[in-house]
Amino acid sequence: MKQGVNKLDHNAAAIKRWRSRLKRAMSALDKLERQRKRLEAAAIKPPKPVTFAEPVMREIIEQPKAEAPKVETPKPDDNLAIPTFLQRKKLDPVAAEIASQQEATKRVKARGRIDKMKAKRRGDLKRMPLSGKAALDAIRNG
Repeated sequence: MKQGVNKLDHNAAAIKRWRSRLKRAMSALDKLERQRKRLEAAAIKPPKPVTFAEPVMREIIEQPKAEAPKVETPKPDDNLAIPTFLQRKKLDPVAAEIASQQEATKRVKARGRIDKMKAKRRGDLKRMPLSGKAALDAIRNG
């Protein structure tokens, strides 16, 4: 009797699984059919003609295009030095202090990464924590 119940449960699970797959497939088919209808409608419908709301806009758009002004290329003898307002200056003291703090933080973080890597090589990270008397001795003796 137990084996029959097991088969019933298995059958119910299979039905549920296939129904969810069927629902997903039907949703995908519906989505594709709606997309096909939109594409067919767009292919049949001629493009809208461009209409102008105001006659002024029509005149502006229909005017002949003016020629672009010619840009002179710099000659080799031109002064190509960086202008003074674009030249970089030394950092003010506050910015220099912030930069030095950032460098110090980078060094501390790098030191921590290196220490962790060395501990991993030694196997310190995989050891079980001390307990009992050994833990008390470690606390007392450092």
